[in-house]
Amino acid sequence: MGIDLASELGMSASQYRRTSAEDALKLIFSAHERDQPYTLFDARDAHSYGHGHLPGAVLLGEHDVGKWTGTLPKAQPVFIYCLLGLSSQTFAKRFADAGFAEVYSVDGGFPALVKVLEQARAAALAQEALADGAARRA
Repeated sequence: MGIDLASELGMSASQYRRTSAEDALKLIFSAHERDQPYTLFDARDAHSYGHGHLPGAVLLGEHDVGKWTGTLPKAQPVFIYCLLGLSSQTFAKRFADAGFAEVYSVDGGFPALVKVLEQARAAALAQEALADGAARRA
């Protein structure tokens, strides 16, 4: 069972959705928490991928698309990010054209995802510090 936002968003089999980094991460974390399969692709070059990528992201090159569109379940959500969010749209369209029901291109690409993750980490650390302070006062 997929995240199935496609039907809610009125997406047809040949469409993909551009999404913010924040919304993409919410969907990915939600799927992960429910043990729902999804695929996260990094469409940057191999050098950039080698210097850092999101955990679980698979490098997606131009020549790899056919392999993946032929092996992944069409109902499984696919998330694609690149350097800035432009190349990921091209790749997302290819997955959508191949019949994938839920395909997301992340606007802002890798830097936007890193920024959202850093903000979430900072918020979690601040919350933890508040909880520690409250525990010490008690």
